[in-house]
Amino acid sequence: MNLRLIITRTIFVIVLIVAGLYALSYFKKKGRQDDIVEELKSLSSESSFFGQFTGVEARRTMVRAVGLIAEANNLGLAPEETIERGLGLEKATFEMDSKDDKATERQKLIRKTLRLNYENFRKLGYKADFQTLESMRMGELPTIQDGARAGKKAVVGVVIDERLSPGMDCVLANLEIRPAEEVRGVTTDVEIAAARALVVDLATANVIDRVAEQRILKDLEARANRAK
Repeated sequence: MNLRLIITRTIFVIVLIVAGLYALSYFKKKGRQDDIVEELKSLSSESSFFGQFTGVEARRTMVRAVGLIAEANNLGLAPEETIERGLGLEKATFEMDSKDDKATERQKLIRKTLRLNYENFRKLGYKADFQTLESMRMGELPTIQDGARAGKKAVVGVVIDERLSPGMDCVLANLEIRPAEEVRGVTTDVEIAAARALVVDLATANVIDRVAEQRILKDLEARANRAK
């Protein structure tokens, strides 16, 4: 066997090994992407998103959902696509304001909530590294690694105070990942505006009825007046 043939065969074997490793890595990544989508489908189902048994379970579920979106992003699956696939929507409906958007009102609310919380996760300075994702799989927010709040922990708070509507802390659409509040002061105008908008969204999606909508809006108005 001459040297040229040996070199040719060696190169061929190396190419096969590299191609095999690439294919193995691709299918492994694709498999994990699919697993993440299936997990997110479960967490973002209507029964899960709008009716956890306790506030603690709801908060853990929100953290786990955002962690899955962050992990998928690491694997090359954009947050937008992860959320849409988790909702079982077709790619044609990825644009939120598209006229062809076939999402139901509840799906739109789930989509909006997940987008907001993932963006808050990023803006707070979290990095989707192994330790962060491992903690989030357990439903716990770890210490922030980067930015102005590095070394601190965020919290999962409510938009609509559960004192205005008992059980609202069990609704994921009412949860928001935000900076920890060292001192809880008077509710701000911005917080009240966000709560009002969410109340309307919940009523539009038939999560609460119109009677509850008007009652909560009235309570928010009274709270706003007391803050002046």
